Amino acid sequence: MPIPYKIKEIKPGKVKIYSEVFKHISVSDKAFENYFSTFKGVSKVVSKKAAGLLTLYYNPNEFDLLGFYDLLNNGDREMILSLLSSNGNHTDVKEKEEEKDIFSPTTWFKLNTLAFATLLFRSALPGGLFTALTLGLGSQVFLKGFRSLRKGKIDVHLLDSSAILLSSLQGNHLSSLLMTWLLSLGDVIQEKTEKRAHIEIERLLNYKEDKAFVVVDENTVLEKPITEVKKGDVVVVYDGQKITVDGVVIEGDALVNQASLTGESNPVHKKVGDAVYAGTFVEDGKLYIKTEKVGDETALAKIVRIIEEAANQPIQAQLKAEEMANKFVIPTFVLGGASYLLTRDINRLTSTLIIDYHTGIHVSTPLSIMSHMALAARHGILFKSGRHLELLHKVDTIVFDKTGTLTIGHPEVTEIITFGISEEEAIQIAASLEQRITHPVAKSIVSLAIKKGIDILPRKDSEYHIGMGIEGYINDTYYLLGSTRFMEKKKIKISKKIKEVVDQLHEKGESVLYLVKESKIIALLGISDPIKPESRDVINILHKMKREVILCTGDNEGAAEKVAKALGIKRFYARAFPDEKAKIIKKLKSEGRTVAFLGDGVNDAPALSVADIGISIRSGADIAIEVADVVINNNLYHLVDAIKLSDEAIKNVYQNFKINTVMNTVGLVGSVMGIFSPVVSTIINNGTSVLMGVNAIKPLIKDYNHIFYSTKGGDKNG
Repeated sequence: MPIPYKIKEIKPGKVKIYSEVFKHISVSDKAFENYFSTFKGVSKVVSKKAAGLLTLYYNPNEFDLLGFYDLLNNGDREMILSLLSSNGNHTDVKEKEEEKDIFSPTTWFKLNTLAFATLLFRSALPGGLFTALTLGLGSQVFLKGFRSLRKGKIDVHLLDSSAILLSSLQGNHLSSLLMTWLLSLGDVIQEKTEKRAHIEIERLLNYKEDKAFVVVDENTVLEKPITEVKKGDVVVVYDGQKITVDGVVIEGDALVNQASLTGESNPVHKKVGDAVYAGTFVEDGKLYIKTEKVGDETALAKIVRIIEEAANQPIQAQLKAEEMANKFVIPTFVLGGASYLLTRDINRLTSTLIIDYHTGIHVSTPLSIMSHMALAARHGILFKSGRHLELLHKVDTIVFDKTGTLTIGHPEVTEIITFGISEEEAIQIAASLEQRITHPVAKSIVSLAIKKGIDILPRKDSEYHIGMGIEGYINDTYYLLGSTRFMEKKKIKISKKIKEVVDQLHEKGESVLYLVKESKIIALLGISDPIKPESRDVINILHKMKREVILCTGDNEGAAEKVAKALGIKRFYARAFPDEKAKIIKKLKSEGRTVAFLGDGVNDAPALSVADIGISIRSGADIAIEVADVVINNNLYHLVDAIKLSDEAIKNVYQNFKINTVMNTVGLVGSVMGIFSPVVSTIINNGTSVLMGVNAIKPLIKDYNHIFYSTKGGDKNG
């Protein structure tokens, strides 16, 4: 299936295209730019992935424009996987290598702790030794200061470097060692918290615990842990199961839901020769797949790494606060220099330079976001980045899909209308046709027959038409069971009388299946999807939290109105198909709203992508990890939990901002006035950073169960 795109602008040397698909891929703009920069003749690439825009500047004599279009038209899988596998990210890797610290945070902290302990014996040791020791330990900070200078920046690293250097040369070893020790402590806290958060996130994705049915020989299929599956093994994936390897179809055909990788709203028909990927699902059919990649090599594993990287990206509040903090660096140098010129007191200069507003923010904000993300993951909620955690706090409008979101997603037979046969016979024929079909509607019909004690008859020469219905012979009589579209395909005449009944069922919010004997309709089965038990309570809670709730469904008007009325939702949209849902979201955003969309992450992919926050329900599997920004467990109370967690996280962040501002302002004034020595300034500044760090990790050390509605709301399967 080609990538849908539009050419927004084209002229010699420049082409700009737009595609919704770009928004669905959780890699950075840098990855897009690096990937397309490898194309011959391309001089510059500008990616605005959030807006779905990609601009290429090129040499018309060298760049193959038709080849570029051909890639978009025919190479969707290859391009997406190339992006996911970090093609062209060597620049980022190189920069990270260049900026790697001399010691790991843990090693630096241990060395500083050991050096700090030697102060107990400073009277017995020469002062020159301590000076050399403090300068050596300060090298970690000096290196950061040098990098800042090389980039033309005057920032906190220069302040720290200057303060440690002055303290060391003055012989004020207590101050300089205390400063390096506290800085290293902050780095260790950050490292440990990030590691713990990443473990929680990976545990939630859980792809390493998957299993696969491996074909051993013609008559033997064994279920094996994914860790034991090797390249070249043939695995079989049945209807409704997850594909756990990357590979090529060698037998069978099926509809595969690959929204977890590409964001495509509709299942894709896979047949022999087609590539399939781990993390996608067989919706209808069966596939035999020759394994090409397993475990950490699969596209899903790469998504795990992408999510981990995304979790470290700074939030908007942090960027603004750090920008403001960095503006204080030059004034701090000026104040320190002025106080020294007026008093000739080197201690005042040193004390002043020790104070900075940046370190505490830089250390504590990622810790706060990561610790809240880890807490969320522990309770079955996955935030794909800190920015999404921050943005959910601002949401004022929540748009719900209906099926599988507000309803349980398991259809039930709610009404049977017969024409010339008994209800029991209609159930028997329908169940006999649907036996061994794994579609949820088929299961509900068979379950109804079993519940009523009705015998299921043998079925012969049957043919299942994916997404439409089934036909076959029962007691040598030909029967059909399926949708209106199936009736049209089979040219079954629907009388005016039956159409009126069908319309009445639709008005009551029921979908309809036609049961046909030979070419005559003998029964209608009304199917509906029950509302989840917690849906009404969750909607009431959201209203109390001042969030407007809107229902947006592809179902008919009657079904939409029925659910909206039952749940107390005042505004709803019916017969809204994927593209229309996206348009509705855009309209709401144009009204100045911050919009979250909650759906199943499959047919709702376009709406999930255009919403400020796309939220998907896991439905017991990782089906929407890539499409949505936030993934919650089945119970809707988790949506309330996610909002409460985002509120708590931003509250914690701003609480730290206040601590940082107050404490460091006191320290700066006291240092300039000569009230605080370098040691006291160090304790105030770096002690504040550590205090903020400890405050930031409260979710990992404190009982937060009081904020979780899922525990109060009786979530038993969450």
